[in-house]
Amino acid sequence: MSYIREQSEGLSFHLLHIAGLAELCQLEPFTHADQDTVTALLETAADFAGDQLLPLAASGDRAGCQLDGTGVRLPPGTQAIYQAWCDLGFPALGLPQDIDGLGLPRVVVSAVQELCDGANLAFGMLCINLRCAALAIRKSANDSQKARWLAGLVSGNLSSTIAISEAQAGSDAGRISTVARLQADGSYQLTGSKIWISYGDHDVTAEILHLVLARIPGAEIGSRGLSLFAAPKTLDGIANGVNVLRLEHKMGLHASPTCVLEFNDAKAELVGEPGKGLQALFVMMNSMRLAVAVQGAAIANAATIQAIKYAAERPQGGSASAPPINIIEHADVRRMLLEMTAESELMRALALRIASFLDNAEAGAAVANPQAHDWQSMAELMLPVAKTYNAETAFTVANLGIQVMGGYGYTSDYPMERMARDIRVAAIYEGTSGIQAMDFVKRKVLADNAVTLNRLLSLIDAAMESGASPFQTGWACVRALLTSRVTALLAALQQQPKADNGSAYAMLQLTALVLHCWNGHCLYSAASDSVLLQQRLRTALVYFAGSVTAKAALWANRSESEIPSIYYAK
Repeated sequence: MSYIREQSEGLSFHLLHIAGLAELCQLEPFTHADQDTVTALLETAADFAGDQLLPLAASGDRAGCQLDGTGVRLPPGTQAIYQAWCDLGFPALGLPQDIDGLGLPRVVVSAVQELCDGANLAFGMLCINLRCAALAIRKSANDSQKARWLAGLVSGNLSSTIAISEAQAGSDAGRISTVARLQADGSYQLTGSKIWISYGDHDVTAEILHLVLARIPGAEIGSRGLSLFAAPKTLDGIANGVNVLRLEHKMGLHASPTCVLEFNDAKAELVGEPGKGLQALFVMMNSMRLAVAVQGAAIANAATIQAIKYAAERPQGGSASAPPINIIEHADVRRMLLEMTAESELMRALALRIASFLDNAEAGAAVANPQAHDWQSMAELMLPVAKTYNAETAFTVANLGIQVMGGYGYTSDYPMERMARDIRVAAIYEGTSGIQAMDFVKRKVLADNAVTLNRLLSLIDAAMESGASPFQTGWACVRALLTSRVTALLAALQQQPKADNGSAYAMLQLTALVLHCWNGHCLYSAASDSVLLQQRLRTALVYFAGSVTAKAALWANRSESEIPSIYYAK
């Protein structure tokens, strides 16, 4: 429980100095989210995470999920804890008030998610599905569908899946072959199979609503011919032709069932317009990417706090004629702990910064503020960076935590090895790192001739001029490296518009360093050496800032280098 309380304390600092919570709560959509309400909510979430989710994480990982003749059974105790989570109103936190949600800012929802995911990432997977499905239904469903489904999603009595991938069509959605045939009563019958479906079946809710991408016969080839359908698990208590063919055996997330689903003439309803399936799901994309970024921050911060606590209490080494010293006094252990601290804090800041931009965009749109579009576009530019960086770096941080703890970190006596296993998939689902990088460069930077990126850089320039931090020293260099590479890419685009840009991943990593300079500067300027956690933060940021220009030069160099072919035997 202790590490969750410390995680909550760190989140409160970030909400104030990175997310701008005090200012957000003055905006019309969020005036009900005053400081006292947020403080009480974080305390409730921390208590729930420590008392309920943390013990379930360990037992659930050991027990795993079971597939029997009646469906998927989640680990013992999951049903009761899920019901307690619903009774506390957590499913409604991030959902709009017009569908009876609580309408809290994304920064608050992200903070609550970090606390829960830091305790039990597998449980959190179910929560993300609920929130994103409700947003998609609200956006694209007709009034009858909304009336039947939204209340259950908001309360948690109804759960949902997002069924997209197929064996031949993972990231390549245009090759989806699941067929939806129109019936005389206006419904559709779905035939096909879907893979990698998180919580594709389980026993914590009586009903599951499957949101399925499928193709109506005669529709256009490729992704433009896809439509979105909703297929319930049962109809009036009778199975609806949705069968679980297999549970995947995975490296981690053992308590989160990943299913192969077969739709055998399952009755479904069209959601939105035919051929507009991807557009109907687009409302979920930002939420899903932000959720993965928060997952990474959650695991990294939880791992860091545990590693520091272990190192401060674990005696090992020193003179044999004297009592052993604690390993936190060894230089190499300090190196790892400083890296973990800086990375985890910067990952949290990146996720909350984007959540804040999305909140400002929503508030601005509600009053027709022309700046709303700028907030939205800058958030969407940063999202693939945050999703990729946080997912990948969280695994690195957890791996360092194992190293700090030595042999004990490699055993299940401590949660570190489970956390490393659980977070590894975050760089794969919701779009792999390579796909996120291509989206970032092509659709977010080059598509508007870097207008949004330059707007963001101007905002950062202004922030870097106030306060004092070690990041100011290298800021001009890091910024110049990014802008010069963007200029070169824009020029190359004029010469070869359809080029396969092998520099995308390096450009994403370079942009992440730019964003870290910004957030690191803000955190360092706001932190006080009189508070232990903030003193540790400042020390770690100084250490991180010392290598930021070298890292930026590396990624800039990589972005200029052609990716050579890999030769293999046929």
